Amino acid sequence: MYGVKSRLVYPVAGMAANLVLGTIYSWSVFRKPLEDFCGWSEFESSLPFSVFLFSFAATMPFGGRMIARHGPQLTAAVGAVLVWAGWVLSSIVFPMRDSLLLTLFFYGVVAGVGVGLYYGVPIAVSSRWFPERRGLAVGLTVLGFGLSPLVTAPLAAHSILQLGVTGAFAVLGTAFGVLLAVLSRLLRFPEAGEVQAAVGVGRPSERDVAPDRMVRTGLFRALWLCYLLGTFGGFIAISLSAKYCIDVIGMTPQAAAAMTGLFAVFNGAGRPFFGYLTDRLSARAAALLSFAILLVASSTMALSESFAAFVASFSALWFVFGGWLAIAPSLTSKFFGLRHLSTNYGIVFTAYGASALLAPPIAAYLRGSLGTYAVPFATTAALSVIGMVLAALWLRPEREGTP
Repeated sequence: MYGVKSRLVYPVAGMAANLVLGTIYSWSVFRKPLEDFCGWSEFESSLPFSVFLFSFAATMPFGGRMIARHGPQLTAAVGAVLVWAGWVLSSIVFPMRDSLLLTLFFYGVVAGVGVGLYYGVPIAVSSRWFPERRGLAVGLTVLGFGLSPLVTAPLAAHSILQLGVTGAFAVLGTAFGVLLAVLSRLLRFPEAGEVQAAVGVGRPSERDVAPDRMVRTGLFRALWLCYLLGTFGGFIAISLSAKYCIDVIGMTPQAAAAMTGLFAVFNGAGRPFFGYLTDRLSARAAALLSFAILLVASSTMALSESFAAFVASFSALWFVFGGWLAIAPSLTSKFFGLRHLSTNYGIVFTAYGASALLAPPIAAYLRGSLGTYAVPFATTAALSVIGMVLAALWLRPEREGTP
């Protein structure tokens, strides 16, 4: 049996992989250069972000089945190849006439599918190696995804400055593909007996619920809707961060990239924080706290454009967004067990995809048509109230062990 120190290699490897996978959160750094290079509108430059995240989320259930059938290492390796191909092929099509359509396919679909296959692997691996502290283990694993812009936003900005947007995509995509392929070799499930309750066995009160049964439960529907509403404001903040810094605050693109990196710290910190809360508190308490923070932050952004309000509110929005990336997988395993976690969480994760598909284009449309950033955040504030009601009524403590 492996000791605690030995087991830490799995969330650490997963964290490193997620640092690469989370480069999508730095998309706002690419938007202005692509608008200038390709002639895209503000709305058009938001579409690759949304299509990528939708493809990412839509692939998760299939990725879960692939993990169960072929194992985590092969699934991650295939994902790494697709990520590399999506980035490099996108760099080739940027100068073409139909650059937007081709980018939506190569970056949005191909790279998005690659991330969708890879993303579930570290979560499933960490959950199996740390069944007694799943929330914290998963939170640490996905911490890399949240912290990614802290590294990749300045890296992308520097690469664009030195190589141009096409060169930056080609070089970064190649580096990312190689690193992901190497890390895929470290991700494996424990053998029987290496860790107590490692393979499909949870706490005595848990039941392993198959995906077809899970989707028929009210608890699943409540979790799915809360996940969508909990990430909606974060997607708006992520998609608008760099542009808000430039348009409203008056920052340079390089300074905007650095500010995006600052927000990434809060995105990352929200994951282990809320993961820990889901281990220690009820699902309802963790969810209600997240929606309360979301309501205050969104309302502040709708009412004020001051620098202080911007920093505090965007930090809180990224913090809650990151929190739901730990809350949702932790609650999926708590409510529905470990045996089918890869597939079950893949299905729950489609809520993230729906939010990604809806929030950035809605925010871009409202901001572009009304000429203000206030309305998208007022919309988020209203949705957070709905989330609080759903969490209070349906994510009740007595439902946690009874799907």
